[in-house]
Amino acid sequence: MAGGGPAVAVVGAGIIGASIAWHLTRAGARVRIIEAAAPGGVATPNSFSWINSNFSFARDYFELRHHSMGEWRRLAGALPHLPLSLSGSLYLPAAGLDLEEFVARNSAWGYRIDLIGASEIEQLEPNLTLKADMAAHAHDEGAAEAEDVARLLTQAAVEEGAELLQGMPAETLSCSGGRIDGVRVGGELVAADEVVVAAGVATPDLLREAGYVPPISSPPGMLVHTKPIAPVLNGLVLADGLHMRQKASGELLAGCDFQGGTGLDDPEETANNLMCELGEAIGTNETLTFERYSVGHRPMPEDGVPIVGRPPGLSGLYVAVMHSGVTLCPAVGAFATREILEGDRDPLLGPFGPERFDGAAGA
Repeated sequence: MAGGGPAVAVVGAGIIGASIAWHLTRAGARVRIIEAAAPGGVATPNSFSWINSNFSFARDYFELRHHSMGEWRRLAGALPHLPLSLSGSLYLPAAGLDLEEFVARNSAWGYRIDLIGASEIEQLEPNLTLKADMAAHAHDEGAAEAEDVARLLTQAAVEEGAELLQGMPAETLSCSGGRIDGVRVGGELVAADEVVVAAGVATPDLLREAGYVPPISSPPGMLVHTKPIAPVLNGLVLADGLHMRQKASGELLAGCDFQGGTGLDDPEETANNLMCELGEAIGTNETLTFERYSVGHRPMPEDGVPIVGRPPGLSGLYVAVMHSGVTLCPAVGAFATREILEGDRDPLLGPFGPERFDGAAGA
């Protein structure tokens, strides 16, 4: 490991762990990345990868996400080949969504979003067969190919001196004198001055022996993937019960709701229904061909917002677990690095510390 800074073990190479590892390495830490499978993690490959800050978020969470949206441009400047598109989102009328109120509230908070009519909808997405008299257009939203981003960040960290322990699951945390001092991997101790746990849904089990178990659930989410076709969508489209986007490869992705998680008792039937809805939503001369569906279990803290910081009473340990890892990737990587290395906690992270939960093992 290069660098003369503290030794930091980062458990998890999904998009959040990879971002923290890359930021730490660039800041001079001696980083070991411990990943049970391969860079990209478990939840990251099954993400719709939507970058946004809107919908039903409280103001403090909105501000954190909104800041991180801007940070994606910084990250893309440092890694020019990052697969990122900030081409905007189109919100069509949907149950439970008052478009006028939605636009007014987000605009008041500094979000670049407009209420547009049918002609503007057609200009933005001429191949959309779903018709509406009104929609919301969010200018700065977009998507990053999350699994590719995690791999690129991990690779960049390794090129700058980090060490990757791939295919080696973290077994337990090591505690000595009331301090977390490393991670046991393959029966051996990976010693560290600091341990960062960014292991998604595996986080509670890994932290249990340390006496802190954050309340995290793992709701499922489905995506339907098509075979690549010529470009038909310019940005993301969010409709009633359907959200969709097109990757640079030409592959179309479709999910079934804004949170990506219902109707999975019969996944094949759900996938078929989604594919039918996608075909009805987009006009193309090419045949839209089903490729596969994927189901992922995403980490969701009990109150729906991130857990980022040091659990109370546990020195040497830093936790980063959240839904919305794609949106928060660049900001959490930068903020966590500064807090770990300098002890400086950014005010935007203030409400999202582990101390808000009791976290007692077995609680």
